[in-house]
Amino acid sequence: MSTEFESWLILNRILNDCPSKFRKLVEFFGTAERVLSVSDNDLMLVEGIDEKVSKSISNQCREIDIQKEIEETKKNGVKVIASFMDEYPKALKNIYDYPPVIYLKGSFEKSDSVAMAVVGTRMMTSYGKNICEYITKELVNAGITVVSGLARGIDTISHRMCIEEKGRTIAVLGNGLNNHYPPENRKLEDKIIENGALISEFAMNVRPDKANFPRRNRLISGLSMGVIVVEADEKSGALITAKFAVEQGKDVFAVPGNIYSKYSKGPHKLIKNGAKLVETFDDIINEINVLKNFVKNTQKNIRILKENKNLNKESKIVLESMGNEPIHIDLLADKTEMQVEKLSVILLGLVMDGFISELHGKNYIKKYN
Repeated sequence: MSTEFESWLILNRILNDCPSKFRKLVEFFGTAERVLSVSDNDLMLVEGIDEKVSKSISNQCREIDIQKEIEETKKNGVKVIASFMDEYPKALKNIYDYPPVIYLKGSFEKSDSVAMAVVGTRMMTSYGKNICEYITKELVNAGITVVSGLARGIDTISHRMCIEEKGRTIAVLGNGLNNHYPPENRKLEDKIIENGALISEFAMNVRPDKANFPRRNRLISGLSMGVIVVEADEKSGALITAKFAVEQGKDVFAVPGNIYSKYSKGPHKLIKNGAKLVETFDDIINEINVLKNFVKNTQKNIRILKENKNLNKESKIVLESMGNEPIHIDLLADKTEMQVEKLSVILLGLVMDGFISELHGKNYIKKYN
């Protein structure tokens, strides 16, 4: 005989893509144990439960080895949290189709209730990377948890910046925690676990699937007070996250970009439809009163470009000569009237201090503007 928790996990495995049906059944019969014990005809008394669903429940509940799944989660340091448990994130309970069960590796902290999502394209430009680093670092320095989806591009940069700045970050996955996607982010996953959490609504061995990612996006927005879209084309998953945010009553922010770039089309479309245009960090904070008060009171609220940084006069000249786009060392030498050899030393120092990034072909770009 399964316990209520085990029955909850079994029913979730069967109805993983139908959270609303899961809840209707449990509300009707009182417990998940009861749902798994009644007849097919009794199941069909519930609105939305047809013969196909009822037979699926009665057949699969005998086939699922839930003890094996529970042992696997323990072996991998994964905690399984059902929505009736106190540990379940309150933010998720506020969305319409919250998952009955989530799998967690790492930890949720009380401070994670103050969170913002940063999302965008997998094919980011240097401009998008620069902006993502700026916004994420500002959020971290304000003590705000950053939520994203661990995808390539903007998502990865936002998580990495959180790690570098010793902030908290939550990655919501579109696969089970036994699978690592994208594979190149395996080490990043380990760092996120130390500084936040990996979460998924999918069972441990569920593989990445195209259909899973839009579902995952509703949890990204659900865990956040608002969604910030940095770069995205018109069919990007980031716009799906923004759509969920609107449906959940959350604020949506978008960073404008180059009008000739297809990765600006998504944010520009959002702005035309009412998203808040972001030029500075204050554009985000001033829009959400909870964040505004939080930032005002937190001791971690420090600006990115610290005015008291001990930069010499020549380093400041180089920084002031750099705009928002990548610049080649030869052009920078002309603008600053410095010898390339001397300029190379200054640029190396600015890279090491975190003010600029070196791109391929001796091109450089300011990290924060």
